[in-house]
Amino acid sequence: MVIFFLGPKQLRAGIYLFLGVLLVTGIFISWKHMSRKIIGVKAGVRLEEYPVGGLLPDEVTRVVKSMAVRIDREPQNASYFPETGEIIPAKSGRKVDIAATVNKVCTAKSGVSLKVLINNISPPISEEYFKPVYSGRRDSSRVALAVNVAWGEEYLPEMLRIFQEEKVKATFFLVGTWVKAFPEMVKSIAAAGHELANHGLYHGHPAQMNRDQLKKLILENTALIQTVTGKKPASLFAPPYGELTSQIVSAAGEIGYRTIMWSVDSVDWKKPAPDIMMQRVLSKIESGGIILFHPTVVTKTVIKDIIRELRKKGLEPGTVSSVL
Repeated sequence: MVIFFLGPKQLRAGIYLFLGVLLVTGIFISWKHMSRKIIGVKAGVRLEEYPVGGLLPDEVTRVVKSMAVRIDREPQNASYFPETGEIIPAKSGRKVDIAATVNKVCTAKSGVSLKVLINNISPPISEEYFKPVYSGRRDSSRVALAVNVAWGEEYLPEMLRIFQEEKVKATFFLVGTWVKAFPEMVKSIAAAGHELANHGLYHGHPAQMNRDQLKKLILENTALIQTVTGKKPASLFAPPYGELTSQIVSAAGEIGYRTIMWSVDSVDWKKPAPDIMMQRVLSKIESGGIILFHPTVVTKTVIKDIIRELRKKGLEPGTVSSVL
């Protein structure tokens, strides 16, 4: 056994060190106590019946985070049950606003009882995604110009010029095979600020496709348009041939696409006389309506007059998204 003997100097140094530690500890304890008085939560404050008086902001943050674990809930998308045709409703999620709750607690007056602040989170896919869209909001002063494009590229430059002149943005539903054939035209449409949307990878018959084929028809075309333009198109799907079944709508809805139809069909592909097409469109259109066009010679001829007549009726033409 080795015994160490401390000399007077070493003893004094040890005593000074011990006293110094006591002093620092005392200062730390005093500062901790003072800081709770200065920046801590006021006495008697409760959060969800949990006493938080005297806690420092970082301590309150830990308390709120522990509560958030129990309160937070992810939103649930609406879904479709093919066997019965039932639409399963969406459920909103919720998330504790930690920063705002901590601030509210730290600035509360003495004796106050508080609740955590919660933000509701809407699910990305609601029940509306499983219903076809024929028109938008009836209380709107807007109407939509929907242009389905699988052919007619020779008329598009003039239509784009008119849209620019009239300061109108339309929604162009593009077929993938056409996008591949005319990528520069697609870029021009995008560069002009028009809304791009989905008319299928090819102009097939969606009513004859299964669910996986329908989803592929949409998703691969979206990827193609995005590759060509650098922009993700709107999550809107206009079925080729206007074919519509519950399977088409639900398959699109499951991947986050709304199925867009129309409230007024210009029937421009039948090459009606310009005055007949004008009358057909203007006599049927209402607020929130969607007018279906194609790039045809008659559309190119009358589209400017239709835009101006719509404005005379107090209706502003624009994109499909603008009326939803």
